[in-house]
Amino acid sequence: MTSAFAHNRTAIILFVVATVIIFAGIGVRDAWPPDEPRFALVAKEMVTSGQWLIPMRGGEIYPDKPPIFMWCIALFYLMTGSLSVAMLLPSAIASLITLALTYRLARALADEKTAIFSMLLLLLSPQFVIQAKFAQIDALVACFIWVGVYGFVRHFCIAKSWRWYYMAWAAMGLGIITKGVGFLPVLIFIPFSFLAFKHQLPSKRWEKRALFGPLIMLAVILVWLGPVLYLGVYQQDPMIQQYLSNILLKQTAQRYANAWHHIEPWYYYIVKVIPLFWLPSIVVLVLKRKELKLALNEHPAFFALAFWAVLVVIFFSYSPGKRGVYVLPALPAVAMIAGLLLSRGGMSRTIETIGRIITLVPSLLLVAAGAMFLLSDQTVSTLISRYHSDVITINTLAAICLLLGTLTVAVQGLRFSKHIVAWLILITVIPSTLGAWALNDIRTPTHLLHRAQMQISHLSPNEAAPKEESMVGIVDFKEQYLLFSPFSLTHFGYHTPKDIENGTAWAWLNAHPSRFLLAPKDYDFQCVDLEKSIPLGFAHRDEWLLIPSIAAHSNCTLSSDGPTFH
Repeated sequence: MTSAFAHNRTAIILFVVATVIIFAGIGVRDAWPPDEPRFALVAKEMVTSGQWLIPMRGGEIYPDKPPIFMWCIALFYLMTGSLSVAMLLPSAIASLITLALTYRLARALADEKTAIFSMLLLLLSPQFVIQAKFAQIDALVACFIWVGVYGFVRHFCIAKSWRWYYMAWAAMGLGIITKGVGFLPVLIFIPFSFLAFKHQLPSKRWEKRALFGPLIMLAVILVWLGPVLYLGVYQQDPMIQQYLSNILLKQTAQRYANAWHHIEPWYYYIVKVIPLFWLPSIVVLVLKRKELKLALNEHPAFFALAFWAVLVVIFFSYSPGKRGVYVLPALPAVAMIAGLLLSRGGMSRTIETIGRIITLVPSLLLVAAGAMFLLSDQTVSTLISRYHSDVITINTLAAICLLLGTLTVAVQGLRFSKHIVAWLILITVIPSTLGAWALNDIRTPTHLLHRAQMQISHLSPNEAAPKEESMVGIVDFKEQYLLFSPFSLTHFGYHTPKDIENGTAWAWLNAHPSRFLLAPKDYDFQCVDLEKSIPLGFAHRDEWLLIPSIAAHSNCTLSSDGPTFH
């Protein structure tokens, strides 16, 4: 009884620690490139426009992803009124759900000790924590996938539960309209079939009502896809047809089979991602590899999870386009297997030694980096030049590095279990609060946009605050410029060919004497006199110019057939 209470208390404390780690820093920083400004902008436009069916950015369709993740941000934006808070909540909440389900599944399949080790290993995994603290889709889709796996394992391996069986299919439906790979839980039926053939699964888990599962998944998908198909196929809305063509073909089958970016070799995940970003679990699996086969033989459900994790990695390895975050859904299963091995054999001295080394090395590197930032003028000059920063920011980062490095070295003196938790709190909370605060101005274009606003106010005081029509345009840009602009911006399409964008931007600039255009200095503008432009400085490694209408040539031979968006 006492031992059980102690384990439960440990699990509660660990979950509280996880909550602190994951939620620390929410609201401290704004959306950071490359992905966060895009999702935040789409969500903001959903709220301001009232159009939630099709993701839009800057008045233009965003065809790359289904809307669930952006819906979540938009919903939290409505609730909180803060986009910097709202954008991080979906990933944070989804990660806590994933962590809780990992604990519950490991406890149901094995014991409390296995569950605690599984949760700890997952929380220590760099990939899990990184995705929990950024506004990217992958933590949310991984959560839906893991709910699906949890539901199937609970129904087929623990106790018959049609509620969880149907929830698994519903979660897959949500996963699919979050990101197309939400169907991955069905792969677990492959090891289930093998175990059933070997008579290692409980019998009589299949009944006729199991056929309702796929129908539930389809019904969830059609809640969103049904209206889109109606507008695109029946109403023949050209905008919706364009979106359907992209989301159903280009962004799914074509992107998987014939990817056009993030091209990596087949061994990318095995060599470059898993060893580093799944490090704690991989260390345990390598050191306890002799016990692995016996453990999987004794626990068929863990065998199924191991088989499923391998299938997930193979699935993503087959596609030429690869990003490290794609394999995140398999990580909880791997953490559970490593947790089982730790619970069986205990925390050996070798594992503790490796754990201390793994935590000590980055701590010492932080101290060295902080000292170098403060003592080496050449290093400071290089950083200022490369990242277009200033001495105050570099000194602030140096102080944060020294503080973090010193504290994480100091906790080496604690008993290993306390040391690892204390180190984890420090290495995540300080960067996501103090570090995010110090870096926020560098990671957003707000200063550049405010300089542009001041120049516009000086040159055209009557038009400094745009009214119904935007008096400032922008070319060759990313979403953060629209998101953070203090004034309305006109753009000329995200994928408009450069020659058409040149002509369209020139025609727009030339049409009103009080208009201005924002453009990168290296943009090949052929319709304006750049000598009359005003330098604004750097943002995101580009030097930007403010081009007044007087810089527009009297005529331009380039096409201006491209549309203008507001």
